[in-house]
Amino acid sequence: MATLGEALVNGLQAYGIDTVFGIPGVHTVELYRGLAGSKIRHVTPRHEQGAGFMADGYHRATGRVAAAFVITGPGVTNILTPMAQAYADSIPMLVVSSVNRTENLGMGGDLHEIRNQGLIAAQAAAFSHTITHPDQLGPVLARAWAVFESARPRPVHIQVPLDLFAVEVGTPEWTIAKRPMAPLAGPSDAASILANAERPLIVAGGGSIGADIPALATRLDAPVITTVNSRGTGGPLEVPASPTLDCIREAFAMADVVLAIGTEIGRTDFDMYDRGGLDVPGRLIRVDIDAEQTTRGPAPDIVITGDASAVVDAWLKQLGGAAPVRGGGEWVRALHGAALEEIGPKYRAIVGFLDAIRDTLPDAPMVCDSTQAAYAGNLYYAAPAPRRWFNASTGYGALG
Repeated sequence: MATLGEALVNGLQAYGIDTVFGIPGVHTVELYRGLAGSKIRHVTPRHEQGAGFMADGYHRATGRVAAAFVITGPGVTNILTPMAQAYADSIPMLVVSSVNRTENLGMGGDLHEIRNQGLIAAQAAAFSHTITHPDQLGPVLARAWAVFESARPRPVHIQVPLDLFAVEVGTPEWTIAKRPMAPLAGPSDAASILANAERPLIVAGGGSIGADIPALATRLDAPVITTVNSRGTGGPLEVPASPTLDCIREAFAMADVVLAIGTEIGRTDFDMYDRGGLDVPGRLIRVDIDAEQTTRGPAPDIVITGDASAVVDAWLKQLGGAAPVRGGGEWVRALHGAALEEIGPKYRAIVGFLDAIRDTLPDAPMVCDSTQAAYAGNLYYAAPAPRRWFNASTGYGALG
Protein backbone atom coordinates (compact mmCIF):
# COMPACT_ATOMS: atom_id res chain seq x y z
CA MET A 1 0.00 0.00 0.00
CA ALA A 2 1.05 3.59 -0.62
CA THR A 3 -0.34 6.93 0.36
CA LEU A 4 -2.28 8.92 -2.24
CA GLY A 5 0.68 11.31 -2.49
CA GLU A 6 3.08 8.43 -3.15
CA ALA A 7 0.69 6.77 -5.60
CA LEU A 8 0.37 10.02 -7.53
CA VAL A 9 4.14 10.22 -7.91
CA ASN A 10 4.21 6.55 -8.96
CA GLY A 11 1.60 7.38 -11.57
CA LEU A 12 3.69 10.24 -12.95
CA GLN A 13 6.65 7.89 -13.27
CA ALA A 14 4.49 5.27 -14.99
CA TYR A 15 3.41 7.88 -17.54
CA GLY A 16 7.01 8.81 -18.31
CA ILE A 17 7.43 11.98 -16.24
CA ASP A 18 11.12 12.32 -15.44
CA THR A 19 11.24 15.89 -14.09
CA VAL A 20 9.14 17.82 -11.58
CA PHE A 21 9.52 21.53 -10.83
CA GLY A 22 8.28 22.79 -7.49
CA ILE A 23 8.84 24.36 -4.10
CA PRO A 24 8.38 21.99 -1.16
CA GLY A 25 5.96 23.13 1.51
CA VAL A 26 3.89 21.76 4.34
CA HIS A 27 0.90 21.57 2.02
CA THR A 28 2.72 19.30 -0.46
CA VAL A 29 4.97 17.31 1.85
CA GLU A 30 3.24 14.00 1.03
CA LEU A 31 4.13 14.42 -2.65
CA TYR A 32 7.75 14.90 -1.70
CA ARG A 33 7.70 11.71 0.38
CA GLY A 34 6.77 9.94 -2.84
CA LEU A 35 9.46 11.72 -4.86
CA ALA A 36 12.19 10.53 -2.49
CA GLY A 37 11.64 6.92 -3.53
CA SER A 38 11.20 7.60 -7.25
CA LYS A 39 13.57 8.14 -10.17
CA ILE A 40 12.02 11.52 -10.93
CA ARG A 41 14.37 14.50 -10.84
CA HIS A 42 13.19 17.50 -8.82
CA VAL A 43 14.17 21.08 -9.64
CA THR A 44 13.47 23.86 -7.15
CA PRO A 45 12.86 27.35 -8.59
CA ARG A 46 12.77 30.60 -6.61
CA HIS A 47 9.08 31.13 -7.33
CA GLU A 48 6.08 29.09 -8.49
CA GLN A 49 5.86 31.16 -11.65
CA GLY A 50 9.37 29.94 -12.45
CA ALA A 51 8.23 26.36 -11.88
CA GLY A 52 5.51 26.81 -14.48
CA PHE A 53 7.77 28.40 -17.07
CA MET A 54 10.36 25.68 -16.46
CA ALA A 55 7.77 22.96 -17.08
CA ASP A 56 6.66 24.81 -20.23
CA GLY A 57 10.23 25.25 -21.46
CA TYR A 58 11.11 21.64 -20.67
CA HIS A 59 8.49 20.44 -23.12
CA ARG A 60 9.47 22.98 -25.79
CA ALA A 61 13.10 21.85 -25.56
CA THR A 62 12.59 18.08 -25.24
CA GLY A 63 9.05 17.23 -26.36
CA ARG A 64 8.42 15.54 -22.99
CA VAL A 65 5.76 16.45 -20.43
CA ALA A 66 6.89 17.81 -17.05
CA ALA A 67 4.96 18.35 -13.83
CA ALA A 68 4.87 21.21 -11.34
CA PHE A 69 4.04 20.87 -7.64
CA VAL A 70 2.59 23.95 -5.92
CA ILE A 71 0.91 24.67 -2.63
CA THR A 72 -2.63 25.81 -1.93
CA GLY A 73 -3.71 29.40 -2.70
CA PRO A 74 -0.73 31.57 -3.66
CA GLY A 75 1.08 28.62 -5.21
CA VAL A 76 -1.79 28.19 -7.63
CA THR A 77 -2.25 31.88 -8.43
CA ASN A 78 1.51 32.29 -8.92
CA ILE A 79 1.61 29.56 -11.56
CA LEU A 80 -1.42 30.81 -13.49
CA THR A 81 0.62 33.05 -15.82
CA PRO A 82 2.82 30.27 -17.22
CA MET A 83 -0.21 28.01 -17.39
CA ALA A 84 -1.96 30.63 -19.54
CA GLN A 85 1.10 30.93 -21.81
CA ALA A 86 1.22 27.15 -22.19
CA TYR A 87 -2.52 27.05 -22.88
CA ALA A 88 -2.20 29.62 -25.66
CA ASP A 89 0.72 27.76 -27.25
CA SER A 90 -0.71 24.22 -26.86
CA ILE A 91 1.99 23.08 -24.44
CA PRO A 92 1.22 20.16 -22.10
CA MET A 93 2.09 20.40 -18.42
CA LEU A 94 0.65 18.77 -15.32
CA VAL A 95 0.14 21.11 -12.36
CA VAL A 96 -0.50 19.32 -9.08
CA SER A 97 -1.55 21.42 -6.11
CA SER A 98 -2.91 20.92 -2.67
CA VAL A 99 -6.20 22.45 -1.59
CA ASN A 100 -7.67 22.88 1.88
CA ARG A 101 -9.09 19.96 3.81
CA THR A 102 -12.30 18.48 2.46
CA GLU A 103 -14.45 19.54 5.40
CA ASN A 104 -13.15 23.11 5.16
CA LEU A 105 -13.65 23.71 1.44
CA GLY A 106 -15.68 26.88 0.96
CA MET A 107 -16.11 27.47 4.68
CA GLY A 108 -13.78 30.50 4.94
CA GLY A 109 -11.01 31.49 7.34
CA ASP A 110 -8.48 28.81 6.32
CA LEU A 111 -4.80 29.39 5.58
CA HIS A 112 -4.13 30.05 1.87
CA GLU A 113 -7.83 29.82 1.11
CA ILE A 114 -9.12 31.22 -2.16
CA ARG A 115 -12.71 30.95 -3.24
CA ASN A 116 -13.07 28.03 -5.67
CA GLN A 117 -9.38 27.50 -6.40
CA GLY A 118 -10.11 24.86 -9.05
CA LEU A 119 -12.39 27.21 -10.98
CA ILE A 120 -9.62 29.82 -11.17
CA ALA A 121 -7.05 27.26 -12.36
CA ALA A 122 -9.50 25.93 -14.94
CA GLN A 123 -9.36 29.23 -16.83
CA ALA A 124 -5.80 28.36 -17.92
CA ALA A 125 -6.15 24.59 -18.22
CA ALA A 126 -7.81 21.96 -20.38
CA PHE A 127 -9.51 20.98 -17.14
CA SER A 128 -9.10 21.21 -13.36
CA HIS A 129 -10.13 18.31 -11.16
CA THR A 130 -10.42 18.11 -7.38
CA ILE A 131 -9.78 14.58 -6.15
CA THR A 132 -12.47 13.87 -3.55
CA HIS A 133 -11.87 10.11 -3.28
CA PRO A 134 -8.64 8.10 -3.64
CA ASP A 135 -10.20 5.91 -6.33
CA GLN A 136 -10.33 8.92 -8.65
CA LEU A 137 -6.54 9.11 -9.02
CA GLY A 138 -6.15 6.55 -11.83
CA PRO A 139 -9.03 7.84 -13.99
CA VAL A 140 -7.99 11.49 -13.53
CA LEU A 141 -4.38 10.86 -14.57
CA ALA A 142 -5.66 8.84 -17.54
CA ARG A 143 -7.86 11.79 -18.51
CA ALA A 144 -4.87 14.15 -18.23
CA TRP A 145 -2.77 11.98 -20.53
CA ALA A 146 -5.66 11.72 -22.96
CA VAL A 147 -5.34 15.50 -23.31
CA PHE A 148 -1.56 15.31 -23.63
CA GLU A 149 -1.41 12.39 -26.06
CA SER A 150 -4.65 12.26 -28.05
CA ALA A 151 -6.06 15.80 -28.10
CA ARG A 152 -4.78 19.35 -28.36
CA PRO A 153 -2.15 19.39 -25.57
CA ARG A 154 -2.66 21.97 -22.84
CA PRO A 155 -2.05 22.30 -19.10
CA VAL A 156 -4.05 20.13 -16.71
CA HIS A 157 -4.57 20.99 -13.04
CA ILE A 158 -5.19 18.35 -10.35
CA GLN A 159 -5.71 19.39 -6.75
CA VAL A 160 -5.76 17.13 -3.70
CA PRO A 161 -7.32 18.08 -0.33
CA LEU A 162 -4.77 18.01 2.48
CA ASP A 163 -6.64 15.30 4.37
CA LEU A 164 -6.48 12.88 1.41
CA PHE A 165 -2.75 13.06 0.65
CA ALA A 166 -1.83 10.56 3.40
CA VAL A 167 -4.76 8.15 2.84
CA GLU A 168 -3.56 4.69 1.86
CA VAL A 169 -4.60 3.49 -1.60
CA GLY A 170 -4.14 0.45 -3.79
CA THR A 171 -2.24 0.46 -7.07
CA PRO A 172 -4.31 2.10 -9.83
CA GLU A 173 -4.22 0.94 -13.43
CA TRP A 174 -2.39 3.45 -15.62
CA THR A 175 -3.80 3.71 -19.15
CA ILE A 176 -2.58 5.98 -21.96
CA ALA A 177 -4.78 7.12 -24.83
CA LYS A 178 -3.33 7.02 -28.34
CA ARG A 179 -3.25 9.80 -30.91
CA PRO A 180 -6.28 9.54 -33.22
CA MET A 181 -5.64 8.47 -36.77
CA ALA A 182 -7.29 10.59 -39.43
CA PRO A 183 -10.11 8.93 -41.41
CA LEU A 184 -8.67 7.52 -44.62
CA ALA A 185 -11.09 9.40 -46.90
CA GLY A 186 -9.79 12.77 -45.77
CA PRO A 187 -6.10 12.19 -46.53
CA SER A 188 -6.96 10.39 -49.80
CA ASP A 189 -9.07 13.25 -51.12
CA ALA A 190 -6.50 15.81 -50.05
CA ALA A 191 -3.66 13.76 -51.54
CA SER A 192 -5.37 13.87 -54.91
CA ILE A 193 -5.79 17.65 -54.69
CA LEU A 194 -2.16 18.11 -53.66
CA ALA A 195 -0.90 15.80 -56.40
CA ASN A 196 -2.75 17.82 -59.04
CA ALA A 197 -1.91 21.28 -57.67
CA GLU A 198 0.09 23.58 -59.88
CA ARG A 199 1.38 25.91 -57.16
CA PRO A 200 0.96 24.34 -53.69
CA LEU A 201 2.09 26.08 -50.51
CA ILE A 202 2.52 24.53 -47.06
CA VAL A 203 2.20 26.48 -43.81
CA ALA A 204 3.44 24.58 -40.75
CA GLY A 205 2.56 25.53 -37.18
CA GLY A 206 3.71 24.28 -33.80
CA GLY A 207 1.42 21.26 -34.09
CA SER A 208 3.45 20.01 -37.07
CA ILE A 209 6.60 19.35 -35.02
CA GLY A 210 7.39 15.66 -35.33
CA ALA A 211 5.72 15.26 -38.73
CA ASP A 212 7.93 14.64 -41.76
CA ILE A 213 7.27 18.06 -43.28
CA PRO A 214 10.57 18.11 -45.26
CA ALA A 215 9.68 14.87 -47.07
CA LEU A 216 6.17 16.11 -47.89
CA ALA A 217 7.50 19.46 -49.11
CA THR A 218 10.06 17.72 -51.31
CA ARG A 219 7.44 15.36 -52.72
CA LEU A 220 5.16 18.31 -53.58
CA ASP A 221 8.02 20.67 -54.51
CA ALA A 222 6.25 23.22 -52.29
CA PRO A 223 7.62 26.01 -50.09
CA VAL A 224 7.01 25.65 -46.34
CA ILE A 225 6.10 28.81 -44.44
CA THR A 226 6.85 28.29 -40.74
CA THR A 227 5.18 30.14 -37.88
CA VAL A 228 7.01 31.31 -34.76
CA ASN A 229 6.52 28.00 -32.93
CA SER A 230 7.57 25.78 -35.86
CA ARG A 231 10.80 27.32 -37.08
CA GLY A 232 13.26 24.67 -38.21
CA THR A 233 10.63 22.10 -39.24
CA GLY A 234 10.52 22.70 -43.00
CA GLY A 235 13.80 21.35 -44.32
CA PRO A 236 15.45 22.71 -47.51
CA LEU A 237 12.19 24.26 -48.79
CA GLU A 238 11.47 26.18 -45.58
CA VAL A 239 10.77 29.91 -45.69
CA PRO A 240 11.26 31.00 -42.05
CA ALA A 241 9.28 34.21 -42.48
CA SER A 242 6.19 35.50 -40.72
CA PRO A 243 2.88 34.96 -42.53
CA THR A 244 2.04 38.56 -41.63
CA LEU A 245 4.63 39.94 -44.10
CA ASP A 246 3.21 41.31 -47.35
CA CYS A 247 5.38 39.07 -49.51
CA ILE A 248 4.18 35.96 -47.65
CA ARG A 249 0.55 37.07 -47.81
CA GLU A 250 1.01 37.50 -51.56
CA ALA A 251 2.36 33.93 -51.71
CA PHE A 252 -0.84 32.68 -50.07
CA ALA A 253 -2.82 34.59 -52.70
CA MET A 254 -0.76 33.07 -55.54
CA ALA A 255 -1.06 29.45 -54.38
CA ASP A 256 -3.80 27.31 -55.89
CA VAL A 257 -3.69 24.99 -52.84
CA VAL A 258 -2.65 25.99 -49.32
CA LEU A 259 -1.98 23.16 -46.87
CA ALA A 260 -2.08 24.35 -43.24
CA ILE A 261 -0.74 21.77 -40.76
CA GLY A 262 -0.97 22.23 -36.98
CA THR A 263 -1.46 25.98 -37.00
CA GLU A 264 -4.19 28.06 -35.39
CA ILE A 265 -3.94 30.63 -38.21
CA GLY A 266 -4.11 33.03 -35.27
CA ARG A 267 -3.73 36.79 -35.34
CA THR A 268 -0.35 37.07 -33.62
CA ASP A 269 1.19 34.89 -36.33
CA PHE A 270 -0.86 35.79 -39.39
CA ASP A 271 -2.20 39.30 -38.81
CA MET A 272 0.00 41.08 -36.28
CA TYR A 273 -0.39 44.34 -38.19
CA ASP A 274 -4.22 44.15 -38.15
CA ARG A 275 -4.69 44.01 -41.91
CA GLY A 276 -7.91 42.07 -41.76
CA GLY A 277 -6.99 38.41 -41.56
CA LEU A 278 -5.54 35.98 -44.08
CA ASP A 279 -6.86 35.79 -47.65
CA VAL A 280 -6.67 32.36 -49.27
CA PRO A 281 -8.34 32.52 -52.70
CA GLY A 282 -7.15 29.01 -53.59
CA ARG A 283 -8.23 25.76 -51.94
CA LEU A 284 -7.40 25.48 -48.25
CA ILE A 285 -6.72 22.12 -46.56
CA ARG A 286 -6.38 22.19 -42.77
CA VAL A 287 -4.91 19.45 -40.58
CA ASP A 288 -5.36 19.86 -36.84
CA ILE A 289 -5.72 17.70 -33.75
CA ASP A 290 -8.50 20.07 -32.60
CA ALA A 291 -11.55 20.06 -34.88
CA GLU A 292 -12.95 23.20 -33.22
CA GLN A 293 -9.85 25.20 -34.18
CA THR A 294 -10.45 24.57 -37.87
CA THR A 295 -13.68 26.61 -37.64
CA ARG A 296 -11.67 29.74 -36.83
CA GLY A 297 -10.01 31.84 -39.50
CA PRO A 298 -10.46 31.34 -43.26
CA ALA A 299 -12.96 28.62 -44.16
CA PRO A 300 -11.19 25.42 -45.28
CA ASP A 301 -12.25 23.31 -48.23
CA ILE A 302 -11.10 20.11 -46.51
CA VAL A 303 -10.63 19.52 -42.78
CA ILE A 304 -8.64 16.56 -41.49
CA THR A 305 -8.78 16.03 -37.74
CA GLY A 306 -5.91 13.93 -36.49
CA ASP A 307 -2.27 13.71 -35.59
CA ALA A 308 -0.08 15.62 -38.04
CA SER A 309 2.56 12.88 -38.19
CA ALA A 310 0.01 10.19 -39.04
CA VAL A 311 -1.66 12.32 -41.71
CA VAL A 312 1.63 13.29 -43.36
CA ASP A 313 2.83 9.67 -43.33
CA ALA A 314 -0.43 8.60 -44.98
CA TRP A 315 -0.01 11.24 -47.68
CA LEU A 316 3.57 10.21 -48.39
CA LYS A 317 2.41 6.62 -48.95
CA GLN A 318 -0.50 7.72 -51.15
CA LEU A 319 1.47 10.22 -53.22
CA GLY A 320 4.41 7.91 -53.90
CA GLY A 321 6.51 8.41 -57.02
CA ALA A 322 8.95 11.15 -57.90
CA ALA A 323 8.47 14.80 -57.05
CA PRO A 324 6.98 16.96 -59.79
CA VAL A 325 8.88 19.99 -61.05
CA ARG A 326 6.84 22.98 -59.92
CA GLY A 327 9.52 25.58 -59.39
CA GLY A 328 9.34 25.25 -55.62
CA GLY A 329 13.04 25.93 -55.13
CA GLU A 330 12.93 29.12 -57.19
CA TRP A 331 9.84 30.28 -55.32
CA VAL A 332 11.57 29.62 -51.99
CA ARG A 333 14.61 31.65 -52.99
CA ALA A 334 12.40 34.50 -54.17
CA LEU A 335 10.45 34.51 -50.89
CA HIS A 336 13.67 34.50 -48.84
CA GLY A 337 14.89 37.57 -50.68
CA ALA A 338 11.54 39.36 -50.56
CA ALA A 339 11.11 38.74 -46.82
CA LEU A 340 14.59 40.01 -45.97
CA GLU A 341 14.01 43.07 -48.12
CA GLU A 342 10.64 43.78 -46.51
CA ILE A 343 11.83 43.68 -42.89
CA GLY A 344 14.20 46.59 -43.59
CA PRO A 345 17.84 47.35 -42.73
CA LYS A 346 17.37 47.61 -38.94
CA TYR A 347 15.79 44.18 -38.60
CA ARG A 348 18.14 42.66 -41.20
CA ALA A 349 21.05 43.70 -38.95
CA ILE A 350 19.39 42.06 -35.94
CA VAL A 351 18.73 38.89 -37.95
CA GLY A 352 22.44 38.87 -38.77
CA PHE A 353 23.16 39.00 -35.05
CA LEU A 354 20.78 36.08 -34.42
CA ASP A 355 22.39 34.13 -37.25
CA ALA A 356 25.84 34.64 -35.71
CA ILE A 357 24.62 33.20 -32.39
CA ARG A 358 22.97 30.28 -34.19
CA ASP A 359 26.08 29.49 -36.21
CA THR A 360 28.28 29.62 -33.10
CA LEU A 361 25.90 27.64 -30.86
CA PRO A 362 23.76 25.56 -33.24
CA ASP A 363 22.48 23.19 -30.53
CA ALA A 364 21.39 25.94 -28.15
CA PRO A 365 17.70 26.95 -28.07
CA MET A 366 17.21 30.67 -28.66
CA VAL A 367 14.88 32.06 -25.98
CA CYS A 368 13.80 35.70 -26.27
CA ASP A 369 11.72 38.06 -24.17
CA SER A 370 9.58 40.79 -25.74
CA THR A 371 12.50 42.59 -27.38
CA GLN A 372 13.49 43.96 -30.79
CA ALA A 373 15.59 40.83 -31.29
CA ALA A 374 12.52 38.66 -30.74
CA TYR A 375 10.38 40.74 -33.08
CA ALA A 376 13.04 40.63 -35.80
CA GLY A 377 13.40 36.86 -35.43
CA ASN A 378 9.66 36.35 -35.48
CA LEU A 379 9.56 38.13 -38.82
CA TYR A 380 12.52 36.19 -40.22
CA TYR A 381 14.85 33.70 -38.53
CA ALA A 382 16.08 30.33 -39.82
CA ALA A 383 16.33 28.03 -36.81
CA PRO A 384 18.73 25.10 -37.34
CA ALA A 385 16.17 22.54 -36.09
CA PRO A 386 12.76 22.35 -34.41
CA ARG A 387 12.58 23.46 -30.76
CA ARG A 388 15.40 25.99 -31.23
CA TRP A 389 13.39 29.25 -31.31
CA PHE A 390 10.99 30.42 -28.60
CA ASN A 391 9.67 33.68 -27.28
CA ALA A 392 6.50 34.73 -25.52
CA SER A 393 5.54 37.70 -27.68
CA THR A 394 2.81 35.66 -29.37
CA GLY A 395 -0.20 33.92 -27.85
CA TYR A 396 -0.71 34.91 -24.21
CA GLY A 397 2.38 37.12 -24.34
CA ALA A 398 3.82 36.61 -20.84
CA LEU A 399 6.85 38.88 -20.45
CA GLY A 400 9.87 38.77 -18.15
